Amino acid sequence: MKKLGIIGGAGPLASALFYETLVQECYRLKRSLPEILLLNYPFTRGLTPEEKQINSVQSQKELSCCLDALEIGGAEVAVLVCNTLHLELAKVPQRSVRFQSIPSLVLKDIKEKRSERLLLLGTQNTCHSPLYQETGKTFFLPSIVGQSVIDGVINNVLEGNICKNDSRLIEELIKTYPEHIEGVILGCTDLPVLHHHFPLRSDITIYDSVKISAKSILRYL
Repeated sequence: MKKLGIIGGAGPLASALFYETLVQECYRLKRSLPEILLLNYPFTRGLTPEEKQINSVQSQKELSCCLDALEIGGAEVAVLVCNTLHLELAKVPQRSVRFQSIPSLVLKDIKEKRSERLLLLGTQNTCHSPLYQETGKTFFLPSIVGQSVIDGVINNVLEGNICKNDSRLIEELIKTYPEHIEGVILGCTDLPVLHHHFPLRSDITIYDSVKISAKSILRYL
């Protein structure tokens, strides 16, 4: 089994949920746990266009540091537990470690379930990037007011404040979209943390970017 490198820290609770989900999935499948190198790095913020403009170069330096650590530690397969940081990872010279992209793993799951009309919830930078764009799919984004709600929820989780009211706010946001929405992507890894503690009540399929990727990564080890 290949050694797995996990780059976490953005935010830490999402990384912890990823690790817990991976371990539980190994137990469920009755398979051995892989050797894991887990990094919890205190990344500079880059969730909004303003933060990205100021901190992009610094984020790339921080990711480069993490890649060096994974390579030295002997990781063969790696995952970055933050959707938005994938935008910066693409700009960093790659090492020998093979990354599995969280957005790609989620999109594979969406393809398997044949959902075509999707609401994407995430940071401003993720929502207005090509990370979750795919031919043949129609993506809906929150309004300015809706994005403000999502931003607030993400910030709360990053500060360790996980509350039921935030889950209810997202449920109300989902209800404002047409009934023909076939799936909701929790495209910021902090949103699944909230969903884990206070599950979203919706008849629409929820695509959890932490749990989907934590379970899927085992295929590549």
